[in-house]
Amino acid sequence: MLTRSFPFLDPSTITAEFSERLTSLARDCALLEHDISFVEARLRTAPTLDLYVPMLTPLGLRLVGQVTDHPQLGSRWIITSQLWFADPGGRWARTLSRFYNLARPADPGGQNPITNSSLSTFDDSDMDGWPRSYN
Repeated sequence: MLTRSFPFLDPSTITAEFSERLTSLARDCALLEHDISFVEARLRTAPTLDLYVPMLTPLGLRLVGQVTDHPQLGSRWIITSQLWFADPGGRWARTLSRFYNLARPADPGGQNPITNSSLSTFDDSDMDGWPRSYN
């Protein structure tokens, strides 16, 4: 069964918080389609991710990096929730949970653009507490 290997697929893990995050992502998606000017206002209060690298995981493409001013996690190394949109100019990214200001990529030359997770599954011990909390 898929849920044995990927417990986050189990509908019993759906929470009101998760539903709200999806709704917020969908609203931002609709706004991004027509006018991205709203992003500047979101970035004024968004955390900053520095020395980041994309990481391909069973949950999707995520970012690993040093965050500052995260509203729940403060300042420390994190793995973000799934990455959905990114500024072509490299200034920001939108994950399932929020916008991030992007500072310096860990590999500015792009020699190793994606890190692969060696984990075959993710559970509640994952750095962002999936499925209970989403960064």
